[in-house]
Amino acid sequence: VPAIDLRKGKHLPVLAALYQSSAGVVRHDAVVWGYGRGADRLGVEIHPFTEVTGIVREGGRVVGVDVGGHRVRADVVMSATAGWSSNIARMVDLTLPLVTHPLQAFVTEPLKPFINKSISSANLHVYVYQSDRGEVVVGGGVDPYSSYSQRSTLHTLEELAANTLELFPFLRGVNVLRQWAGLCDMSPDYAPIMGEVDGLPGFMLSCGWGTWGFKAGPIGGFTMAELIATGRTPNLIKPFNLRRFAEGKLVNERAAAPAAAVH
Repeated sequence: VPAIDLRKGKHLPVLAALYQSSAGVVRHDAVVWGYGRGADRLGVEIHPFTEVTGIVREGGRVVGVDVGGHRVRADVVMSATAGWSSNIARMVDLTLPLVTHPLQAFVTEPLKPFINKSISSANLHVYVYQSDRGEVVVGGGVDPYSSYSQRSTLHTLEELAANTLELFPFLRGVNVLRQWAGLCDMSPDYAPIMGEVDGLPGFMLSCGWGTWGFKAGPIGGFTMAELIATGRTPNLIKPFNLRRFAEGKLVNERAAAPAAAVH
């Protein structure tokens, strides 16, 4: 990466690096729209901006949801609601070992291409990549406090910008176009919670993905679909069942997203 600052005498110099040849960057909005259109072709109904107000139980089993003033019955209800997972779980009197944290990022004005990779620093708690339009996208670790607020903050912007300049000093003076925040549901071992819930038939979980759920979304969705279709839990996701916390069988995934798993 020719543009990166490799001077030895600076604060937090680059001493070594890891390179993942199979890694890449995709446009998240394009991926979501692609999945949405694919689901639509298969007859799936998607109701955006429609609040789930309750989960219906009969005889100890989950049989549907109350949503948008209507009741929708279902053989299986799966909660895959990221930062809101704990709220949904409380609708069935289930307490999840999750804590919700905001995660912020920002994007700059377009520049001539200078990196074709995603650069991540665990020490600086920042990642940087360039979009196909030339914008520099910058993000980092989750906010240090638990909150459901999705308002971006000046403090985080200043911190991310300063840490980015440690890697790419020539970006000083570049204009920031926009900043945003989303919600992450963090589990104690930084690993997701997936599968059925003991004692609550008809209800499944895919939550606790923290800051890296987008990367694991395709295989996570595939394995959960297999569970719903066959009634058998795929071996790949068996270690991530909710019961692992009661059994003391935690899965350490703290390094899965090094720039963000720092709270």
